[in-house]
Amino acid sequence: MGKLAWQVIGVGAPIAATFVARKALTFVWEKSTKRPAPNNPVDDDISMSEALAWTIVSGVGVAVARLVAQRIAATTVRNGFGDEALPKKFRKPLEEDVD
Repeated sequence: MGKLAWQVIGVGAPIAATFVARKALTFVWEKSTKRPAPNNPVDDDISMSEALAWTIVSGVGVAVARLVAQRIAATTVRNGFGDEALPKKFRKPLEEDVD
């Protein structure tokens, strides 16, 4: 059951976070600049600086949202089902006995 929980939560949370972050960033961009978010990079009405600014803002914003969602998902699954429910790359390293 734990591995299924990770597949649902661990995959679904970052996808949902990406969607919500893009919507929020688009809303804030449009309210602050009074222009639509530059989603088409080859549009001649969008300056290079505006396209670059949107790329940086949206890229960093989405990456942060995905990171936070993935960490929360891993903590939730780890607390509910144990470390073994996570993929190996997300498990805590085993501490070896040192005598």
